[in-house]
Amino acid sequence: MALDSQSIDGLVQQITTSDDLEALAHTLRTPGASGRDVREFILASSLSSGQDPLSVLDLRINTLGVLYILSARLNIYLNAQSGVQRPPWAIVRQFCEIFDPEQARLVPERMVMFAKSLTRYAQDEGNLKLAIPLLYSIVTRLPSTHSTLTPIHPILLLTTLQTRHITPEISRLLIEHPIDNLFMYTSIYPDHNLSYNDNLIYHYLGGVILTKTGNYTAALDYFETALTAPSANNSPPAGIQLEALKKLRLVQCIALGGPQALPKYTSSILTRIFKSSPYQSLINSFPGSPHPKDRGEGPSSGNNRLKLLVSKDRDLYSSEGNLGLVELLVAAAPKWIIKRLTETYVTLGLAEIGKYVGIDDEQQVRALVLNMIESRTILATISDSGIVTFHDAPGTSDVNVEDMRALLGALPSGANLQTIPILTLLEIVQTQSAHLANLDMDIGRSKEFISKALKASGGSSGIMAGPGPGFGPGGSFPDEDEYPTPGMYAIDREDSMMFG
Repeated sequence: MALDSQSIDGLVQQITTSDDLEALAHTLRTPGASGRDVREFILASSLSSGQDPLSVLDLRINTLGVLYILSARLNIYLNAQSGVQRPPWAIVRQFCEIFDPEQARLVPERMVMFAKSLTRYAQDEGNLKLAIPLLYSIVTRLPSTHSTLTPIHPILLLTTLQTRHITPEISRLLIEHPIDNLFMYTSIYPDHNLSYNDNLIYHYLGGVILTKTGNYTAALDYFETALTAPSANNSPPAGIQLEALKKLRLVQCIALGGPQALPKYTSSILTRIFKSSPYQSLINSFPGSPHPKDRGEGPSSGNNRLKLLVSKDRDLYSSEGNLGLVELLVAAAPKWIIKRLTETYVTLGLAEIGKYVGIDDEQQVRALVLNMIESRTILATISDSGIVTFHDAPGTSDVNVEDMRALLGALPSGANLQTIPILTLLEIVQTQSAHLANLDMDIGRSKEFISKALKASGGSSGIMAGPGPGFGPGGSFPDEDEYPTPGMYAIDREDSMMFG
C-alpha cells in the first residue's frame, strides 16, 4: 500500500522508513495536488495522536524531515500566528549544531528558508544575538568549504552588525576564508537562491566588520571585491558599490597613509561620482595624498585643512554612516605627517613637529612620536632636550661585509668591521666601473681582437652596427607585458660575468 504523503502521519512514516534520501527529498519538496500552502500546514501540524513530530524524529538521522517540519512551523508561526505550535528554541539550536550537511545539501533552498526565519525567531525570543551562533553553524557546515558563499552569509553579517556583537569566530571566518566559490543551485523558490546582491552585501559588510575590528588589510580586500564586482546584466553599478568605494578610500588613508591606485576594471561611473563628492576633497587633503596643492604645504596646513573639511561636511558623513571613519582619518593624519617629515629631515624638535601636526602641547607630541617608535612606524630617538633624530631602516644605510665579499670578492682596509658605509661601497663600485671602462677601451684598441671579430663575422664591415642600448629588438626596452623569454637575448649564456 502506498504511503500517504498528504498527512503528517504519512510523511513522518516516510521520513523514518525511507532509505532513498533523494526520493524522500523529492517527496517533501513536491506539494502535490493539495498545493504548497496546504502542504506547509500539514508539515506544521501535530500527529493524529497529538504528539509533536519532532519528538519522534532524530535531529541528525532525519535531517531532511526535521528541516521541513521546523522551517514550515517557523514560517507559519512567524507570519500568520495561526495557532501553529512554536518549536522549542532548544530544539532549533540543537538542530543547527548537529544537522547532517549531506542531507541538507539535497534541499538547500529549504535550509535558506529556515535560516532566514532564525533572526525573526530570535527577535521573538527577545534577543537577536541568539541567532548569531546558529547562523554561523549553518554557514560553516552547509557548504562543502568555509570559502563557499551561500545566501545565509549576508544574513549572518547583517545580524552581527545590527547587534554590534562581532565574535572572534566571525572575524576568523572573514580573514582565513575569503570567498572563492558560490553555493549555486536550481530552486522552485527563487527568493531563496544566491543572488548578485548577496555577493555585494557580504563583501561590503565583511569590510565594515573587519574595519571595526582593526583588520584594515583584510577590510581593504573585501571593499575592493564589492567595488569591482561586475554588474548584473550590464546594469549600472549598485549604490552599495559606491559606499564600498567611500570606505575603501578612507581606510586606505588610515592604514596606508593615502589613496592607492584602483583596479583598472573599476567602474568609471563610480569614480566620476566619487570625484564630485566631498570625500574626494577630504582624501586629497590627507598628508599621504599625491595632491600637494590640496594637501597644503608648511606647518600644520594639511592637518588644518582636513579639520575644516570635516567640519564643513560633518552632517553628510554622519548621515551616510561614515563619520566614525572620517574621525579616525583625522586622528591618523598626524602620524602620516610625521612619517613624511622623516623623508626630508634628519632632526626636528618636538615643538617644530607640533607645528606640522597642529598640536601645541609638546608632551602630546612626545607621546605621539614615542607611540610611532614603539609600533615601528618610524625609527627615531628623542633626546632629553626634545630633539627627535630620525634613522634609516636597517639595511638601507650599511651593507654587510659578507655580502660585499660575495659580490666583489675584495674588501677595503678594515675588513674586520661589521658593516661598510654606503660611501665606501660607492667608492668600490666607482673603482670597479673605471676598471671595466679601461678594460673595454684596451680591448677596443687591440688589433688582434678586431681581426678576430672581423674573421668571425665573415669580413662584414657592419659588425659595429646593430641594436641600441635596450634589451628589445632594435635597441628598445620591452614593455611590462613583453619581458623576454629565457635565452631570447642571450641572458642564459654560461659565460656570464662573475666577480671575485
